[in-house]
Amino acid sequence: MTVFLLATAGASRWATTQRRRDAIGLGQQFVAGCAVLVLCVATGKVATYAMPGLMLTAVFGFAVTRHPFVGSIPIGTAYCLLFLGVAEGSNLGSQLILQLFLVAATVVAGCVGAYLLERSQRTAYAQGRLVRALHERVDLLLHQYLSPDVARTLIEDPARAALGGMEVDVTVLFADLRGYTAFAERRSPAEVVAMLNAAFGASVPIVLEEGGTVVQFMGDAMMAVFNAPSPQPDHARRAARAGLAMQRAVLSLPDPDGRPMFRVGINSGPALVGNIGAADIRNFSAIGDTTNLAARLQTYAPVGSVVIGARTYELIRDIADVRSLGTPALKGKSEAVEVYELVGLRDDPGARPLEHRETPASRGS
Repeated sequence: MTVFLLATAGASRWATTQRRRDAIGLGQQFVAGCAVLVLCVATGKVATYAMPGLMLTAVFGFAVTRHPFVGSIPIGTAYCLLFLGVAEGSNLGSQLILQLFLVAATVVAGCVGAYLLERSQRTAYAQGRLVRALHERVDLLLHQYLSPDVARTLIEDPARAALGGMEVDVTVLFADLRGYTAFAERRSPAEVVAMLNAAFGASVPIVLEEGGTVVQFMGDAMMAVFNAPSPQPDHARRAARAGLAMQRAVLSLPDPDGRPMFRVGINSGPALVGNIGAADIRNFSAIGDTTNLAARLQTYAPVGSVVIGARTYELIRDIADVRSLGTPALKGKSEAVEVYELVGLRDDPGARPLEHRETPASRGS
């Protein structure tokens, strides 16, 4: 019998499905119970083997195979009836019958208790899986609608979602697509959206790879911030490298009316970084003159170029190749500012923009 039980235990461990494990467990209980019954009848020692044999059969079957305890109840009941019949036929008296009844009651109570416990555990497990699935879905949506750094910050500290912010030195990058207005006039909305998604699909990963935070999309334009919310000592260099890489990336995008190209403006300086908006709806942004100047530089930039402000140039002048564009009068600025076209970065020889075919005087939307 010991060999049989060990063989059954081994077989149950090799079962590949829960249904097979259940079948093995029920079969094991049935055969083991019959073996106990035969042993009792053959030896005439029903009082000696009946109760422990019945108890061990039920407990072993569940412990080894973990099949539902409910399946043990009818088998256990059948065993009790058989043992009661044997006891009555053997004139073993009411004491044995009482003992068998107590054993049967114990097995049934254990079956019911274990079933209820297992059901509660299954419910808790299912609820846990549901909570994890919802958490993963919310996490995915946050990372799709927010930059990774912003999403991670809000998940780790929801209090950071409050309105307001703090002043931080940042580098702001603005980029928009050349000829967007004319393109939109000739194409359907679906075609316009497809073109925008292709352009942003090529440029956004570059910004994220450099550690930038994409703040918002505005039609054909995008805004990104470096050094917020995560600090980056080399934020100006990161933004410059991203701007040059964006110009290279759009060259691989086919367009029947010419390749889409960005105009990129980059500026560094202090800005109020935080959550801007209302109590119901808000977004992460950087507000201040630094941001405004970056937007003006993007508007002034020739197609296919990266134009940077004086402060950005100061931060990267040891590695930057630039062409001075003088001190043009930018819209909305009361004072002239020094403007540079970023030609390349000496520590990244491959980071060179497209040779543009437009002068600042002939730029278009």
